[in-house]
Amino acid sequence: MKTEDTAMFNTKKYESTVEAMRSRGEEVHAKGREIYRRTKRMDPLVDVNGKLRLSHNSFKKVDGKPVLVNGPALPIWSGFDGTGSMGENAGRAHAALAEINAMLNGIRGTYNPQLATSVIQDVDDPHPVFQMSQFEPDERIAEQIRLLIPDGAGGDETEDYQLALAYLMLATDFDIANFYGLKGYGFIVGDEIGREDVTVKDVEKHLGHKLQSKMTTKAVAKELAKKMHLFYIHVQLGHSHGHSPAWWQDKFGAGHVVVATDVSLLAELQAGLIYVTETLEPTEAGLFEFLSAGGSNKHATKSAVAKVWSWITEAGVPFGAQVKLAGYKDLPKPGDVFENIRHQWPVGHKRFAENVIAPEATVTEVHVSSPKSEKPDWSRFG
Repeated sequence: MKTEDTAMFNTKKYESTVEAMRSRGEEVHAKGREIYRRTKRMDPLVDVNGKLRLSHNSFKKVDGKPVLVNGPALPIWSGFDGTGSMGENAGRAHAALAEINAMLNGIRGTYNPQLATSVIQDVDDPHPVFQMSQFEPDERIAEQIRLLIPDGAGGDETEDYQLALAYLMLATDFDIANFYGLKGYGFIVGDEIGREDVTVKDVEKHLGHKLQSKMTTKAVAKELAKKMHLFYIHVQLGHSHGHSPAWWQDKFGAGHVVVATDVSLLAELQAGLIYVTETLEPTEAGLFEFLSAGGSNKHATKSAVAKVWSWITEAGVPFGAQVKLAGYKDLPKPGDVFENIRHQWPVGHKRFAENVIAPEATVTEVHVSSPKSEKPDWSRFG
């Protein structure tokens, strides 16, 4: 997303595109498959090889000054298992985008939501194991989902989720974390376990980055949790492996693994997790108000919301985790005027004197402690 881009989701444009696709009999991922057939590569917008993904504040010039029109950028990432029956869920996300946009109105007075979508599969699948769109605030979210290619293959118990976590840890840059000490959101939707380690070979081969030494998936998740509220959504179908939630809880921690038994409510569940994380004392009634979006989301019936509420409360999701962070109370507001588009604080803010011009984003260096020694084991991505 470009720093000067202040566009917002246009439901009419999105619905027009969906109708045109329907009239052609075009399935969601046909465009991405055709591009890959012709070029033998993913479209550049979803190809992660050696690239970064940024979620930065965006501004509009008013009277020569940058204005934070829509508030601080909030990255929201959804990674869908592209194997087996899970391969349809990225398409479901595309179909639900009008409702997702409506539900996110509940946080737009505070943030500018920027969404990115991924497909995560197996390193042996015919198309790349990890594909990811850009963080976008508007209908480009939908256009880029069409470029993803879930293979729908699989059949084994283990998928390569750990590569998605590694990429997010080392190759994303979020103003919300760097400037304000808050976090974006990361959702993995699947039904399997991942692998225990992230290897040097796999990171270089599949992500186009270099890892100095092997890291455990648990260590990667711990590092990533510094800038994202991470959740694993386990889709519990008849053939799902029952021990997957326990595996993920070991990686993400208690309260960050939610079991969903209805795939038609995945969008509502993700929005619901944002609601309870942004609310100190959430209630089922408050969740209904958030998800129904003033009646815009007809899918959020009272019975559907009750189901989502039960999933969240049974998982023990921490309430108000975002608003409890120290930087929350100092967040800039929509409409604030800045002196520089890479400043952290607006004109007149009590922390204005702390401003520095943020450097250009680079690959993250990660430092993890060695389990064998008190000396630090410098594991570096470069």
